[in-house]
Amino acid sequence: MPKIVDHDARRAEIVAAVWRVIERSGMDGATVRSVAAEAGVSPGSLRYYFSDQGELVLFAAEAMTQRVVHRLEAHPTDGDGLVRAIRVLEELLPLDEDRRAEASVWLEAIVRARVDERLAALKTAGWFGSRYLCRLAWAHLHDLDRPNSPAFIFDSAADERAAAELHTFIDGLTLQAVTYPEQLAADEVRRPLQDYLKARL
Repeated sequence: MPKIVDHDARRAEIVAAVWRVIERSGMDGATVRSVAAEAGVSPGSLRYYFSDQGELVLFAAEAMTQRVVHRLEAHPTDGDGLVRAIRVLEELLPLDEDRRAEASVWLEAIVRARVDERLAALKTAGWFGSRYLCRLAWAHLHDLDRPNSPAFIFDSAADERAAAELHTFIDGLTLQAVTYPEQLAADEVRRPLQDYLKARL
């Protein structure tokens, strides 16, 4: 009787291996061979799912985006506007092992998008997705109408500028936390986020 393979589960295992390799060795280290070794499968088995490094990284980055979406959907709805804004924005920050790996993959994918067209659309979608979450957090903070899509723009130019500034702040905080983890433990990432939002209530 032929062995039944759960392809979704296998893909998830491989994506997790991709994240571990990229976090440890960078994007260039995420070869089919190195990821296969990390996942405990043969390179030939891995090529059943991904034909080359570019496809492998693209799938990992897309899967990372879905993980963030699923966590957001599971958020509780209680708490005041500040609490809800913090919950949203913390999903973008490297506050634990999973989110550190996700942020590392995302930053590496953005750099690679400059030379790999397959990642260009993902990079653009990621920018709009992050801006959407910053608008959502700003709406929570000030009890405004909630953005309903990445194309949403606030009617107020001041609110739109504030969301743009928040986006820049979050990107900078993420970059610093990924680049200097020894200087920015989770509490040192949460604190400036909370201070930033409290100052804008």
